[in-house]
Amino acid sequence: MKYIHYDAEGDILSVTFTETEGQLHTGIELSDNIVFYYNPETKEALGLLLLSYQALLKASTQAPIPLEGLADAPAKVQKIVIPLLQTVPTINFFQLVNVHEKKFPTSRLNQVFTPTVLQAVA
Repeated sequence: MKYIHYDAEGDILSVTFTETEGQLHTGIELSDNIVFYYNPETKEALGLLLLSYQALLKASTQAPIPLEGLADAPAKVQKIVIPLLQTVPTINFFQLVNVHEKKFPTSRLNQVFTPTVLQAVA
């Protein structure tokens, strides 16, 4: 893990898995509140942005979070992104579920940070 920052005021968790400077990188909005960054050439996970993190955690305990953006992405993008979402380091933050169902994939967030830890990385 390269960098983790939590903005308590905005309730935004930003995780950088590896240095992105000088790398080709792109992002995919998996849902309204989850953006995943990756290098399409090296097929490497670069980062994750979770907006309204506490609300996402709470919602995730009730039901999986729909990943409409992933479902709407071109097959070429899905072929790169889905395996990245199912491996370390991404699975430390959330688990992809219902990938092969006809409906769009969903996710459950892992509560990797307690409120005390979030204050420490803020």
